[in-house]
Amino acid sequence: MKYILVFTFLIQSVFASEWDVYLKEGNKAYSEGNYEEAVVHYSKIIDNNIESGELFFNLGNAYYKLDEIGKSIYYYEKSLNFIEGDESLDQNIKIARLKIIDKIEPIPKLFLFVWLDNLMRILNIENWGWLSLILFFFVAVIFSLYLLITKRILFQFSWIFLILFSISIIIFVSRIYLFESYQFGIIFEKKIAVMSEPNLGASEVFILHEGTKIKINRKLNGWLEISIADGKTGWCKSNLIGII
Repeated sequence: MKYILVFTFLIQSVFASEWDVYLKEGNKAYSEGNYEEAVVHYSKIIDNNIESGELFFNLGNAYYKLDEIGKSIYYYEKSLNFIEGDESLDQNIKIARLKIIDKIEPIPKLFLFVWLDNLMRILNIENWGWLSLILFFFVAVIFSLYLLITKRILFQFSWIFLILFSISIIIFVSRIYLFESYQFGIIFEKKIAVMSEPNLGASEVFILHEGTKIKINRKLNGWLEISIADGKTGWCKSNLIGII
């Protein structure tokens, strides 16, 4: 990994200085090559329910340096929820994925669905929300001006912004729905057996290795029913998975 992002939290609490110390110590440890120590400091921030895309990115980098690919990809994936589209993050997660043993061919998608998926991921959820709000403001202002001035060009512009607003709000709502409805995880163990049923006496269906991304279908008594990109499904113990 080329570098570590240095970032600042704006924490409105009496403990702000404490978290700032953890952050600085983590950055210092990373720059000196003490990656285990960096993980300890960054993790203390997360343990206090403080989240940041840059923090997850830094943790991903530190775990990659420790050759813990599963946790590295796990934190990169979590970082995507905050800083999706970042060039450094995209590059690092691609490099980390090269170390995954499982080469799973996904079920082919129609071009339209691929295009829509790429469009939705141009911005993260928060930025789609802000874009929708800004476009709505423009629609309201331009249409109000049209009512006052009655220039045809203003009416046309209001329709253009209305269409853009409609697209952005649909994408925003869709991203929220997908985020709330679908849950994914990353394999942490070097190798796990995926079973046909949620018990250790069931037959083995297939093997997965560290770093592989899975979709979580349901949970049952410490077990997860999972599926992978090629459509295969099975059960594994929940403690073997890092849920994104």
